[in-house]
Amino acid sequence: MISNDCIQDISFSDCESSHVGKLCLQLNCNSDCIHVLRSMVAVMTARAGMDELQSNRVAIAVDELFANISTHAYLGKPGKVEFVTRIDGDRPDGRILIFDFRDYASIGWDGDPAKVAARNLHMDELCPGGLGLRLICSVADGCEHQILEDGNQWRLTFNIDQNKGSKGESRHEH
Repeated sequence: MISNDCIQDISFSDCESSHVGKLCLQLNCNSDCIHVLRSMVAVMTARAGMDELQSNRVAIAVDELFANISTHAYLGKPGKVEFVTRIDGDRPDGRILIFDFRDYASIGWDGDPAKVAARNLHMDELCPGGLGLRLICSVADGCEHQILEDGNQWRLTFNIDQNKGSKGESRHEH
């Protein structure tokens, strides 16, 4: 049996067909695990019927959020992240793809992702790091954060239906 230092636990629940269901995963928080997350993004964006551009945008947001948890919540030290992704098709405004991240870090971030992303930046303020939430919010249709007693909960959402104007949608002027 092959040991994988990234995966702690995995489950595939409520999989009635290839286009519905939920994927759940517990990961060790390290950079080697990003390949596992990218595989899950590929599976779920394919189930959602998203094109390559949309799938890449989802992957960027998921990668960046995972890196932020590793760097800022766990300070680069080992830690556990629970990852759940599902398609919610029971919404009046169309289907959405949801990615939930839950960490158990002792550091809680007390901010509003939308306010951080909307903040005006001046060229002399730009430096490596610090732009992750702006990037995440620019490609995801929703980014929510909640501080828990024993960690943090993050939710990224992406509109699936093309006619709903998803940020992941490819738009061209004619």
